[in-house]
Amino acid sequence: MKKSILLLSLILFAVIGVAVIGLRAQPYMITATNYASGFFGVVPDENGQPLAVGSVIHFIWDAAGDGMDDPSTQPGSMGLPTDDDVLMGSGQVGLTGGAPSAGTFVVPGTTAEAGGWCYVRAFHAATPVQGTYYSESVNLYATAPMSSPTIYGVQFPASMTKRLGTNAPVTISLTPQNPPITLPSGGGNFQYALDLHNAGTQPYTYDLWIDVVLPNGSVYGPLLVRLDLNMPGQTTWTRAMSQAVPAGAPAGLYLYRCHIGDQQTGQVLHEDAFPFQKQGTSSGNGLAAGEIGWQVAGWDDNDLLKAVPEVFFLSPPYPNPFNPAAQLQFGLPQAAEVRIDVYNILGSRVTTLLHKNLDAGYHTLTWNAGNIASGLYLVQMKAGGYIYTEKALLMK
Repeated sequence: MKKSILLLSLILFAVIGVAVIGLRAQPYMITATNYASGFFGVVPDENGQPLAVGSVIHFIWDAAGDGMDDPSTQPGSMGLPTDDDVLMGSGQVGLTGGAPSAGTFVVPGTTAEAGGWCYVRAFHAATPVQGTYYSESVNLYATAPMSSPTIYGVQFPASMTKRLGTNAPVTISLTPQNPPITLPSGGGNFQYALDLHNAGTQPYTYDLWIDVVLPNGSVYGPLLVRLDLNMPGQTTWTRAMSQAVPAGAPAGLYLYRCHIGDQQTGQVLHEDAFPFQKQGTSSGNGLAAGEIGWQVAGWDDNDLLKAVPEVFFLSPPYPNPFNPAAQLQFGLPQAAEVRIDVYNILGSRVTTLLHKNLDAGYHTLTWNAGNIASGLYLVQMKAGGYIYTEKALLMK
C-alpha cells in the first residue's frame, strides 16, 4: 500500500513538473544581422566611435505597439524598460570595429506572449548610470519566431545623443489611436495625440520635426517642421494629429517619429515614435479629397500662443544675480488676484511690484532696483490662495 502511494506520488510529481516546464517561456537565441551603418559591435558612441566591448544591449518587446518608452532612471532599475515595454533579453557587445557588413550579434530572448513590436537599445556602458549615453534602433520589427530567430537590418542613428536622466526638461509623447496601425494598399489616414511638456520653470526654445523610417530603413521627410517654438515653463501642449499615407507608399513596416531639438544640426533633445504597417502598394489613392501624399494635419501655431500653465508658479528672477533690473515670469492657470512684494532678509517689505487682477496665462514683470542697496532679497507672489517665494541677489 505504501509503495503504491509512493509510486502514485512520484507520477503526480513528474506530471506537475512537466506541466510547469511546459508553461515556462522557452529561451532561444535571436541573431541580429546588420548590414547598415550603426549596428551591433559598431554602434557609434556620442563621439562617433565604436562602442567598447562589454557595452550592454537590450532587446525589448513593445507590448502595446505604441512605440518605445523612455528607459528607467530610477536607482536599481537604471536603463531598464518602463511602462508596457518588456525586456526580452540582453547581451553585451562582443566585437568592435570593422566594416558594417562584419557585424552580427546574438541576443538571448523569449517568445512574446502576444503580438507586438520589438526594438533594440544600446548603452555606452556595461552598467548604465545617470548620464550614460544610449541609442535606439530606428526600425522596429515583429518578434522573430523560434523557427527562424534571425532579424536583419537593425539600424541605429548616426551617433548617440540621448543620456539617461540628463535630457532637456521638454519631452514629447506620441500616442496612436487603436494600435497597432495597419493601412490597406490604397493608403489612408491614421490619428494620434502629440503631447509636449516643459517640466521646468523656465521657457525653452526648440525646433520640432516629423519624419518616417521607410520599410527599407531609409528616412523620408521631414513631413512637418516647426522652428523656434518658445514654450513657457510648467506647460503641456496637446494636439490631435492626423497623418495621410498615399497609395504609392511601399508595403511593409514603418516607424513614425517626432523629434525636438535643433533641426538644422540634427541634434535631438527628445523624441518619440510608433510603428505602422502598410499591406501593399496601389495606383489608386485612398486619401480624402484635397489631401496629398504624406500630408500632416492638426497643428495650429495660433493655438500655441494661448497656452495656459497647469499650476500657479513664480520663476526665479532672470538674471540672478542682477544689476539693476531683473525679469520675473509667473503663471496663472486661472484668473486671479496677484500680489508680488519684495522683502529684505530682515522680513521688511521693500516694495510692491504688482497688485491687481490678471487673466489666466503667462505674465512677465520687470523689477528695476536702481534705487535699492545691494543685497539678498525675497520676491514673494500671492495668487490663488498660494504663496511662492524666490531669492534675488542684487549686486552693484
